Amino acid sequence: MKKHLTYEEMIKICQTINRCYLPSNEAFEDAIDDLFEKYEEDDAKRFLLQAFKKLLALVDQEIQIIEQKVAIRPTCEKGCAYCCYFPIIITKMEAKLMMAYIDSLPAAEKEDIHIHLVKYFQKNKEKLQKLCAIDFTEAPDFKEQYIVERLPCPFLDLKTNTCKVYEVRPIPCRTYLNYCSPKACADSYIPKEPFSYEFFYEYYMEALNEIVQELLYENEDIGIDYPEDAFVFDYLPNFLKSIKNI
Repeated sequence: MKKHLTYEEMIKICQTINRCYLPSNEAFEDAIDDLFEKYEEDDAKRFLLQAFKKLLALVDQEIQIIEQKVAIRPTCEKGCAYCCYFPIIITKMEAKLMMAYIDSLPAAEKEDIHIHLVKYFQKNKEKLQKLCAIDFTEAPDFKEQYIVERLPCPFLDLKTNTCKVYEVRPIPCRTYLNYCSPKACADSYIPKEPFSYEFFYEYYMEALNEIVQELLYENEDIGIDYPEDAFVFDYLPNFLKSIKNI
């Protein structure tokens, strides 16, 4: 039987990461330079979408580097979706870029996601009205209130327990990982075992803002109302409903 890390062992590893392996923003700054070296000015919206995807992927890569340094591997597996019932708070700018990603997909895949979302909002109308009205800036227990109702993420395919927009899943989905027994997530709505690499959010968002600012400085049309879209936060379902008019 595979031996999983205990909570106590994970605490020690977290301390090591915080003491020795907290990253800088160097990789993100290098990514910005690399992106603009290849920038073709005839399609700023497509460039921004590519940059968005690259920065998200970079977060995954940086997490893997830390994992290698402390010799750990997540026990999260495809089809494990316990954390896909957490409330996801993002900016309007990120939500618009996620929608741009969906619009860039082949017609059949895009239509499948649209139908999925329509059914999702119809099926969960009452829960969405209740849970997405909780003031997450004021209610300290908003996560518990949300999770206990078992409202799935709008992009969770309940047949396969997989994400329909995995390539652009938001930062909270990327930075929350379990290295202990998967049973921990099955036994508790908010388990203590998983580790959050939330410190990457600052570097990712700084880089994304820098790219958007540069494009706007060059008077490019990128479909972002800046700076408003970068500083408006809300539940993912609320943005989807308003942007897609579902």
